[in-house]
Amino acid sequence: MKRIHLDTVNTLIFMGLLGLSSGLLAAPQVSMSILAEREIRTADENGQIRTRREPASTVAPGDTVHYTLSYSNSGDEAAVNVKLDNPIDPAQLYQAGSAWGDGAQILFSIDGGQTYKQPASLTWRDTGTGKEQAAPPERYTNIRWVIPTIPAGSDGAVGFSATVK
Repeated sequence: MKRIHLDTVNTLIFMGLLGLSSGLLAAPQVSMSILAEREIRTADENGQIRTRREPASTVAPGDTVHYTLSYSNSGDEAAVNVKLDNPIDPAQLYQAGSAWGDGAQILFSIDGGQTYKQPASLTWRDTGTGKEQAAPPERYTNIRWVIPTIPAGSDGAVGFSATVK
């Protein structure tokens, strides 16, 4: 079985803060971290399947990897319209419906992060038939969370799951 080492599990791209105050002293200060965990399933003595997570330093085809992007605003002003972009590792497939983030608008890209849309609006042209088709989750290349406001002194998290090809 081929194992893949996750030195750089996924590259988190912090797109920036829009609508920030121009004041010199009052400003948001948003920081982030990413955690990648793989899902481990084992059977207990009664045959019941137990699921646990552990840090994903290496993964194998078929493994499920859960990503959690944690953020906090240690500044003294709210951060407004924060965009968190995360590419989906090309060696993995996004699990449909797994993206989450309370209060965040979740958008997807199928063109390497050049454009982002709601899943229902993502289409691609089949080169074989020439027909425009709805893009299945397997074609997603990036995820964007748009967080309307991160109040000063608060934190939160967003995330998604993927399967190793």
